[in-house]
Amino acid sequence: MPFLSIITIVRNDSSGLNRSRASVTAQGFRDFEWLIVDGASNDGTSELALSFVDPFVSAISEPDGGIYDAMNKGIDRANGDYLVFLNAGDTFANGDVLRRVVDRLQQTGADFLYGDSLESFGGDRLVYKAAQGHGRVNYGMFACHQAMYFRRSSLGPIRYDATFRIAGDYAFAAQMLRRAHRVERLHVALCVFDLSGTSIVNRGRGREENWRVQRDILGISLVGRCLIRVLYLVSAFAATRVPALYRLLRFRRWR
Repeated sequence: MPFLSIITIVRNDSSGLNRSRASVTAQGFRDFEWLIVDGASNDGTSELALSFVDPFVSAISEPDGGIYDAMNKGIDRANGDYLVFLNAGDTFANGDVLRRVVDRLQQTGADFLYGDSLESFGGDRLVYKAAQGHGRVNYGMFACHQAMYFRRSSLGPIRYDATFRIAGDYAFAAQMLRRAHRVERLHVALCVFDLSGTSIVNRGRGREENWRVQRDILGISLVGRCLIRVLYLVSAFAATRVPALYRLLRFRRWR
């Protein structure tokens, strides 16, 4: 069995899939399987995924109920000791990421490991975004999902809730934190995540879905959830009205 399962969800994004493939194949660590779950693409992406002949690749193409249903299919097909989700278009921060992650996992036997990320607002310019720390899970997603590694045997019955459209990652991570005996943090960037497509509409829906996670999974009181909502609104105001100041405060450095 491989040490790591890399799960990539894709639909109608052949260019993104090729970017992810280049990043996966550039890794110095090789004890992994790459599971591609294509949602019955109709633009040639499914044919591309199924054409990969690398021995570590396993691809399927079939209709699904959305991204979180597809991610659950990836979990159910995985054989690795640990899982990481790298959706089409996302990439590892560099070719040494998996080696660094696996070294720490082998040293500690952690159930859950996460790190920082590099994020792009379009173009080649990246910004370093430090994870906020899992102690801040009550306030929302504390790290990029592509920078999270989960021990498969520790998941138990946890799966992504397909009724979510935005906050399924947050719900999954929150549940995993409740089950994890040991959580590790790496203070290095583990992935590159493209934020250029994030919309204000998605952010609004994300806040609504976060409310569900905070109420139903984390058990935060109504007063606590209302205070968190105020913080969300202040952050959204800063991000849209004074984006330069917001990025200066939120992100550590540009490169």
